[in-house]
Amino acid sequence: MRQKFTIKNQRAKWLLTIALNILFTSFSTTSYAIPEGYNKIFVSEDCSVENDVMDKILAEVKKKDPEAISSLNDCLKSNRKLIFQAALIDSSQFQYAADILIEDENFIYRFVKTNPEILKYISPQLLVDEEFMKLSTYLNREALQYADPKLLDNKLFMSKMIEVDYKNYIFASNRLKEIPELAKMALTDNGLYLADAPEKIKDNKELVKIAIGSNISALQYSSERLKDDKELQKLATKKSSIISEEKLEEFLQKNYLDDSSEKNIGSVTANRLKFFSKNKIVDRNYIAKWQKLFKYDNNSLREEMHLISADSHNYAVSWKEDFKKYPDLIKKIEKFFLSHQIDQSTIDSLSTTYLFKVKSNPLTLVFNLYLLRDSGDDELGPDFANVTSFTAIMQKSKNKWKATVVQVIFDSEVKMDIAFKDGHKKFDLWDLYLVDKKDKNPKVIFKTEERFREFFEIFEEQNGGKYHAVYKTKLSSAKENLD
Repeated sequence: MRQKFTIKNQRAKWLLTIALNILFTSFSTTSYAIPEGYNKIFVSEDCSVENDVMDKILAEVKKKDPEAISSLNDCLKSNRKLIFQAALIDSSQFQYAADILIEDENFIYRFVKTNPEILKYISPQLLVDEEFMKLSTYLNREALQYADPKLLDNKLFMSKMIEVDYKNYIFASNRLKEIPELAKMALTDNGLYLADAPEKIKDNKELVKIAIGSNISALQYSSERLKDDKELQKLATKKSSIISEEKLEEFLQKNYLDDSSEKNIGSVTANRLKFFSKNKIVDRNYIAKWQKLFKYDNNSLREEMHLISADSHNYAVSWKEDFKKYPDLIKKIEKFFLSHQIDQSTIDSLSTTYLFKVKSNPLTLVFNLYLLRDSGDDELGPDFANVTSFTAIMQKSKNKWKATVVQVIFDSEVKMDIAFKDGHKKFDLWDLYLVDKKDKNPKVIFKTEERFREFFEIFEEQNGGKYHAVYKTKLSSAKENLD
C-alpha cells in the first residue's frame, strides 16, 4: 500500500488492486428516479448519486431502517460509494447490495480491515474460497470464523492457517480440533484455547499438561475427570504472588494516581516508571495530534477531527537499531509480521515507543513497535487511520524467544476516537512491580484505556515463561469523570 512502485510481494499486488478499486468513479448522464421516500430525486444512468440524496439514505441506515437499502432500485444498490458508506454504518445492510458488489473480492477486503462481520453478508462462493479467506484472515484475525463450514473442515487448509495464527484453532471444525497435532500447536501457544476444544482434547491428559504449562488457568477447561487428577492439580498450583488485591489497589493508588482536586477532574495517572526507570533501554513518545478539517458540504461548513502522526517530531531511528543487541529477536519479529503478509516497507517503518528489560535471568523484554499513517482508503473518511502496533513480552529460554502478545494490530484501518488519548486502545508500559524484596519475578504494569476511562493491567509470568494478565484495577483515572 505504501511501497515503492515495484511490486515485490503478493500483499502489495493485492493492495494495489484494492487501491485501483477505490479509484472507481462515476459521472452524471441520464437519470433514474429514486423510489418514494426520497422525494423522487434523480440519480444518473451509471448509478452516481447527489450528496444530499446519499445523506438522506444514510440517515435511514443510521436509524436501523431494514429497508434503507433493500427498498432502493437496482442501480442504487450497485452504487459503490453509497453501499460502502451504508455498510460502514451497519454491516447488515450489505446483504441488500447488488450481486456485483457482494461478489467483488477487492471491494469486500476494504470492509474486512475495519469489521470482519461483513463476511456474514457476502457471496457464499467466497466463503469457501481458500485464497479469499486466507487474505481476509491476514487483514483481520477474526475473519476465519465466517468461512464456510466445509473450509473450516479442510485439514490441509486449516493446518496452514493454524500455523500462521494459533488462534485459528478455535475456528476449526470439531473434527479437526480433535486432531492432537493441531491441538498441541494451539495449546502450546495459549492454554486457554482448551476452552474451545472438543471433549476428546479436554480429556487428553498429555494435551492438558501442555495447556497448563502455557497457562495454569487452563485446568478449569479440562474434563471433569482430569480436573480431579492430582498430578495436574499440582502442575496448576502456582498461585499469583499478588496475595491481596486490596493491597495492590492501595499500592497503585498511592504511587500512580494523583489527586487533582484543584483542577476538579478527579485523579489522574502519574509517576510513570517511578521504581524501575533503570530498566529502560528505549523510551520515546510517538507524537500524534488531532487536526481540524473543515469540509464544505450541502451549503454548510462541517468540522471534522483527524488524527495524524507528527512525523517531524518522531524519532527517526529504525526499531532494528534499537534492537541491535538482540539480532535473533529482530529475525523473530520480522518473521512474525511477514507470516501475516505485512510488507517489508511497513515493517521497516515501525518505531520503538518503548523497550525495557523486565529481568536478566532469563532475559525478558517488554516493548511496543508502532506506526500511524493516513488511511489508504479515502472513502473511509477522516475518522480512520492506518495503524500497525505490536506490544509484547519476550523471554529468551534455551536460545529461543517465547512471545506473549499483549496486543497486535496488523496494518489495519482503525476508526479513531477522541475519547482515547492516542485515538484507539493501546497498552502503555507504566512500571514494574515486585510484591516484596524476595520477589524475583517483576510483574509488568500497563496503563490501558476504554472510552473515557484509564486502567492499570498487571501481567505476571506463568509456568513456561509466558505472561498473562492476572489483574485489572478497579480504579480508573480522571477520564471516568469526563464521560
